[in-house]
Amino acid sequence: MVSFPIFSLVALLLGVATEFMGIFDPANEWLRGGWESGGIDFSTTAGLTGPTGFLIGLVSVFALVAAILGTPGDLRRIIIGLSGLILSLALIPVFAVWGIFWKPFGMTLGILWAWFSSFLYARTHRMPCDVVNRGEVENVTQIKKDLLEQTRSRRSDG
Repeated sequence: MVSFPIFSLVALLLGVATEFMGIFDPANEWLRGGWESGGIDFSTTAGLTGPTGFLIGLVSVFALVAAILGTPGDLRRIIIGLSGLILSLALIPVFAVWGIFWKPFGMTLGILWAWFSSFLYARTHRMPCDVVNRGEVENVTQIKKDLLEQTRSRRSDG
């Protein structure tokens, strides 16, 4: 399935590109100031542009797209997308425990784009996981009954 790596890589590229361009820098500074005014001291900053952040983003985006494309039903896909969003935002306090400020906005944008594109694709295309829940599958080849009743030779050469 070509859509899986395309959706994942585009979402990851979108998050990394916005981090490189500094589009969310004012929002990141505002968030960091809020945490620091609460008494948390950060020794370093991490985001999608660093190696750890890139690996976290890579795994998160690929896992989300795979889960969306492999899950039947729109409601389940929405729940998976919201779960991915909540988990990506949960990285902020997890990294704060270690004194690392996690810049969440590039990752959040990548997660939202991965969910949006894979959800729309799964909604407008017939996915293999949706076929399983359809009930009985039609047989497309006709089998003649006398074919099964023919006597066959017991020799290996037919």
